[in-house]
Amino acid sequence: MLSDQDHIEGLFPEAAINWDLDRLYADLQTVSGKEIKAVEKACLRGLLCRYRPGQLAFKLAWTSGALRVELNKGLYRSLEAIANQPTNTLRWEKVPEWLENKGYKVQRQNLHSPQVNSNANASSPADSKPNSVDWGEAPNIHAFYGRTDEVAKLEQWIVGDRCHLLAVCGMGGIGKTAMVVKLAENIHTKFDYFIWRSLRGAQPTAQLLADLLQFLGFSQTGCGISDLLEILRQKRCLIVLDDFEATLQDGELVGAYRQGCEGYAEFLQRIGFERHQSSLILIGREQPKEISMNQGEDQLIRHYKVNGLQRQGAFELLRARGFTGSENGLEALVQQYRGNPSALRIVAGTIQELFNGNVSEFLKQTALALGDVLRTLLYQQFERLSKLEKDVLYWLAIKHRPVSLSTLRSQMNLQTSGSELIDALESLRWRSLIEKLTEQGEVMFLLEPVVLKYVNRKFVEEVSKEVVAIATQQDLKSVNLLRSHTLVEDLAPDSIRAVQIRLILKPIKDKLAKAIAQNNIELDVLREKLANTQPTQVLEETTYIESNLALIGVWW
Repeated sequence: MLSDQDHIEGLFPEAAINWDLDRLYADLQTVSGKEIKAVEKACLRGLLCRYRPGQLAFKLAWTSGALRVELNKGLYRSLEAIANQPTNTLRWEKVPEWLENKGYKVQRQNLHSPQVNSNANASSPADSKPNSVDWGEAPNIHAFYGRTDEVAKLEQWIVGDRCHLLAVCGMGGIGKTAMVVKLAENIHTKFDYFIWRSLRGAQPTAQLLADLLQFLGFSQTGCGISDLLEILRQKRCLIVLDDFEATLQDGELVGAYRQGCEGYAEFLQRIGFERHQSSLILIGREQPKEISMNQGEDQLIRHYKVNGLQRQGAFELLRARGFTGSENGLEALVQQYRGNPSALRIVAGTIQELFNGNVSEFLKQTALALGDVLRTLLYQQFERLSKLEKDVLYWLAIKHRPVSLSTLRSQMNLQTSGSELIDALESLRWRSLIEKLTEQGEVMFLLEPVVLKYVNRKFVEEVSKEVVAIATQQDLKSVNLLRSHTLVEDLAPDSIRAVQIRLILKPIKDKLAKAIAQNNIELDVLREKLANTQPTQVLEETTYIESNLALIGVWW
């Protein structure tokens, strides 16, 4: 087993591909006047690979707050110095840009790529060395739990069925990348070439093609998709592209590409449909429409949704976190978090540290817990959604139970057509954010617990902002979600109403009470002012605002 020191030193090795780390370490040591710590080196490599501080903390098994304190004391100050930035203004996401401007970024040196004879026919890699491998930005997975059958199924699709195009999708933190790393470790020797790339930086299509073709021994200028396909016909190649969602546009339904990335649509279509002997695996939180519209187990284009770990894999993970596997409540814990490996890692640490390993006590005393890393992953995915998708998620969180399409349509004050609601639901499914099931022959939609917890909290935060604005501004100009969503359902079962009151209404009312107290607002005066200053149509045009204002206590 690797020591903690070995683990830290092995993190983010992909940074060495594009950055002069030795010179960077030396310069940081010079400006700080002391040796740079192993954990600081690991964090620097992670920042250069565009990981966020919360993700770094998770990888290092630190709390987010403790890591930020540690970096603020040393590494961040040294980075400001060598980047000539003002003190205490460093933004971690700018680190790669600043250091590139200072000349620390180097031309990619592909240590595993085949040596190409410049005098050979540039359009043919026939003389290149077989079994050439470039793991690129692939993470080094030290521990892998469960998923034996899933990996075997994907291996059959790629090696046995010779699938051209496979998308491995799932919500953030569910273990997509780790599973594909395991798959690639098993099968890459069966290919002439294997290359792994991350698209985290939204790499334009032309840039990716140039990179792939250079690795495959094609050195002519003006290269394109046709040149790549010619090589994929001549040689059996395995290409893995991680973080594919970075090429897709934020704020839109699934399928729209970012500016500069539009060429990925043709890239996927041609690799999926044209004749060749190679395979492309995409990893992402969202299923590209080129795959969703054409995939099938009888096709060479396929999709696999990664869900949580099964019982055996989840128990293996928990045993590695100090549990014996026989603790009371362990089954319930796995079920509550739906086997989500990131969530289980986070909550396992909480149980060990705060509850002395007593799972039952944790389940009795706490609601579903979300750590910094998982919350960050969900935030990243939530912020990519269109307004309609967010509204649908809010309604599913309010409902707190499976909901039919007809119920959603009747209760949402949509200014859009019914078909757009269907598109939004389908888009959310492609993003792995909602689940569907069938009850008495009717399709129902719901949120899994981890997503439900996050969306409920987000809804309460946004509505609380509106409520505080109503109190401080003494008008209804800021009303948005209070107009379009109910806080407590009149006709819901008593058990659901109790949940809505506890998880939604009470925290919103608490925020209102705090705002009223802090601003010395007279509640009766506020009610009177709201009743007398708002146009009648503000209330008449909506379904939920009057009842919501009455529930929070600012309406007569």
